[in-house]
Amino acid sequence: MPKKRFGIAFIDELKKVQHKSTVGRSKNSDWQDNLLAGFSEQLGNNVPLSRWRITLFGCVTLLIVSVIFLRLFHLQVVNGSLNRELADSNRIKLRIIHAPRGVIYDRNTRVLAQSNPGFRLNGKFISRDEVLIMEAKKDIRTQDLEVDTIRDYPFGTISAHILGYLGEVAPNEMKNYRLGDKIGRGGIEQIYEKNLKGQDGAEIIEVDAEGHQKQLLRKIDPIPGQNLYLGIDIDLQKVSFFSLEAQLKKLDVCCGVVIGENPTTGEILSLVSLPSFDGNAFNDPNQTTEVGRFFIDPNSPLLNRAIAGTYPPGSTFKIASSLAALASGKFKPDDEVLDTGVMHFGPYSFANWYFTEYGKTEGQVNILKAIQRSNDIYFYHVGDTVGETFLGEIAKKVGFGKKIGIDLPGEADGLIPDDKWKQKNVKESWYPGDTLHMAIGQGFVLATPLQVLAQTAFIAAEGKLYLPHLVTRITNPNDSVFKQFLPVPIIQNEFPVEYIKIIADGLAQVTKNGGTAWPFFNFSIPTSGKTGTAEYSDKNRTHGWYTSYAPSSQPEIALTVLIEGGGEGSNVAAPVSKSIYTWYFSPDKTHLKNFDLAPIATDSARKFGE
Repeated sequence: MPKKRFGIAFIDELKKVQHKSTVGRSKNSDWQDNLLAGFSEQLGNNVPLSRWRITLFGCVTLLIVSVIFLRLFHLQVVNGSLNRELADSNRIKLRIIHAPRGVIYDRNTRVLAQSNPGFRLNGKFISRDEVLIMEAKKDIRTQDLEVDTIRDYPFGTISAHILGYLGEVAPNEMKNYRLGDKIGRGGIEQIYEKNLKGQDGAEIIEVDAEGHQKQLLRKIDPIPGQNLYLGIDIDLQKVSFFSLEAQLKKLDVCCGVVIGENPTTGEILSLVSLPSFDGNAFNDPNQTTEVGRFFIDPNSPLLNRAIAGTYPPGSTFKIASSLAALASGKFKPDDEVLDTGVMHFGPYSFANWYFTEYGKTEGQVNILKAIQRSNDIYFYHVGDTVGETFLGEIAKKVGFGKKIGIDLPGEADGLIPDDKWKQKNVKESWYPGDTLHMAIGQGFVLATPLQVLAQTAFIAAEGKLYLPHLVTRITNPNDSVFKQFLPVPIIQNEFPVEYIKIIADGLAQVTKNGGTAWPFFNFSIPTSGKTGTAEYSDKNRTHGWYTSYAPSSQPEIALTVLIEGGGEGSNVAAPVSKSIYTWYFSPDKTHLKNFDLAPIATDSARKFGE
């Protein structure tokens, strides 16, 4: 008889006991549930587990443990370094300390551009007042504040085209910058960006779970940018600006230029282009509308007309034509040309300005009188005799038709045309009449005010042209000299000294009785110059030029003034130069408000002008 298992025998005994229970007791009594919860009569049959179930359970358990182990190994060993960095990033924060840009000074160490304390939040510049409000409210965002600086231009519009401004870095410029950084745009700020920028520092701080600072772990101090010293005299710059501005208002015209230089060093002493703009507006979030106007204004206030505006130079070009006449060997100083009022060339007629306006002629004219009276007939003969090729070559030798190389962005080439250029751009051959127009600075010739100044400085420096430049010295933050800019002659020994002297004598006669620069007839010191009136539209409107230097002997300053659409150079541009010279050579330069703004010429004075 097979041996009974314990479980089944126990159940059988329970059945016996249950059968012998008193009458009336429920067969379905729940005592079993109270004693053994979930007890089933089939329990005994399910107690033993099969081997495959035990094996399956073991495998699952092993798999789970293996997965957990592998995950821990991956986190702590394979990616341990990365995870440590991520953990540290939650408790360690890097705060950038932006380096202040270098300071820009004028020649007398007056500050032209500086950096004032400021703040940045997530790339956006915010004011000190906003920071104070955030701190008062215990705003958590103060933990993300970065120390930065805000660029300040104390002289605003007066120095704008010299200095430029700061603009937000573009995506293609992010290599050495961060989001929200500002970079130099225009002027000195752009050209010397690498010197001015400096090197950012940082603070490494430990923060708690809520982002509050616990302690400073490490600090790297920023290195400020280098400082620049310019040849600009800010007082002379003010006088130039106010003189030009007053004249433009009186004439009711929009635009003009004044640019001054030391002809014996190339140092730019003043540079004004009107209309102007305020570089401070680019640093003020509340002036975005004003900044937008700078870009859409039809008079283009952001355009630096002194170096990027191109105009027909008019009679100022006769300085180059005079050099061509002498250098060709076909004109001697005493050679004369008869002024008949009109030069006939085939079916065309070319008149002298004096004949056109007053019906008068000048008689016999040599080179000195031609310069003094700006006689067109003489220079028509020069152009016809030497030809456009030679005339163009000489003009290029004194700075026309190419960038001179000033340390400002956006300089234009100007234009010295020839037959090849005309055929390409006008689809016509070069005519002899084109050469005659070229000789008096009309036709297709274009020049910047800087180029007109260059040829003037060339004569003032007795045949040397020095590289025009604004920056004279770069210093390190500790004021040690990083670089000193010395005068660099870029043109010299091109012409015999006697040729230069002849032209200089002619320019000196321009400012004396009988010359075209009537505002200087009774000036306190001898000056030399050349007037110019350049036609540029079908409405007979003209640009007014005056280019000059003073004193005539051992010059200290050369000036070029342009009044766009203002009229005759002697009447509108020369008075501005006189106003500037009056202040410059005054023994007392302390009272800028007291200098005289020369009046616009009266009709009675026009007989002297051109």
